[in-house]
Amino acid sequence: MIFQQTLEHMAVFFLVFAVGFAVAKVGVVKEGYLPGIAQIITKVLLPAMIFFSTYANCTRQTIIDNGQMVLLAALFYALISLIMFIVAKALRIEHDKDRVFQFCFIFGNTGFVGIPLLAAVFPDAGLVYMMMFSIVDQLVFWTYGVWLSTERDHHHSAASHISWRSLITPNTVAIMCAVAFVLLEAPVPGIIQDALGTISSATSGLCMLYLGALASFSHVVPVLRRPELYVGIVVKMIVLPVVIGRALMLVGLFPQSMVLALSIIMALPVMTVVPLLVATNGKESEYATGITVATLVVSIFTIPLVVFLVG
Repeated sequence: MIFQQTLEHMAVFFLVFAVGFAVAKVGVVKEGYLPGIAQIITKVLLPAMIFFSTYANCTRQTIIDNGQMVLLAALFYALISLIMFIVAKALRIEHDKDRVFQFCFIFGNTGFVGIPLLAAVFPDAGLVYMMMFSIVDQLVFWTYGVWLSTERDHHHSAASHISWRSLITPNTVAIMCAVAFVLLEAPVPGIIQDALGTISSATSGLCMLYLGALASFSHVVPVLRRPELYVGIVVKMIVLPVVIGRALMLVGLFPQSMVLALSIIMALPVMTVVPLLVATNGKESEYATGITVATLVVSIFTIPLVVFLVG
C-alpha cells in the first residue's frame, strides 16, 4: 500500500518536474526567475504546509509518541557522515571536491521533496516525523554542513557563517509554532485554516516546477562522467536506507510507518540549498549543482525502490 502510494506520488512529481523543465527550455521561465520562486517556496509555501498539515492532522499525543525520531535522526547523521568520509577517502576525490561530495550526500532535500512526499504518503503523521527529524537535521546542516561547504584555504572564515541564528528559518519557526499550537491545543480560526490550506495545496506542484526549471539551466554532463556520483547514489540513496530500514523493521521497536518515513528521508536527493552554500563558501558550485540535479532525477526511481525493499 505504502509502496503504491509512494510510486504514484513520485510519478506525479516526475510529470510536474518534466513540465517545469519544458517551460524553462522554451523560455516561459527565465533563469533569473528562479531565486524569487525559491524565496516564495521556502518562506511562504513550505512553512504554511508544515504548520497547516501538522495542526490539522496530529495531536499532542502524536508528537509525544514520535519523539524517538530525534534519536534515529542523530544516529543516522553520525553513520552517514562516517560512511561518506570513508567513501570520499577511498575514491581519492580531489581537493575540496571531496568535502563537497560529502556535503551533497549527507543532507537530503527535506524541504522541496521530503515535506510534500511525506505529507502525501503519511497524512496523519508524516510531517510530525519530519519535524522531529528536522531538529537534528538543521543543527547538523548549519554547523558541520557549513564547514564541509567551505574550501580548505578559507576555513578561517567558515566560523563566521556558523551561527545559531542560522537555525532560525521559516521552516523551523513553522515547526515550533505548530508544535506549540498542538501541545497547547490552541484554536486557529477556520478562515485562517482555509487560507493556510489553500496556500499549502500549491506547495508540491510549485516545488516540482521549480526543480524542473532548475534542472534545465544546470550543467549536469561533466558530473555524469564522475564515478563518485554513482557510488554516492548507490550507497546513500539505496543501500543505506534499505539496510537501516530492514534492520529497524526486524528489531520491531518502532512503528512501521516511522521506519518507512525514515527510509524515505534517508533516500532523498541532495538538498537544493547545497549548491548555493558551496557557491558562497567555495569554488565547486557547478560540481554540487550537477550532483543535486542528477540525484533529483534518479530519486524518482530510487525512492519507490527503497520503500518496496524496506516494506
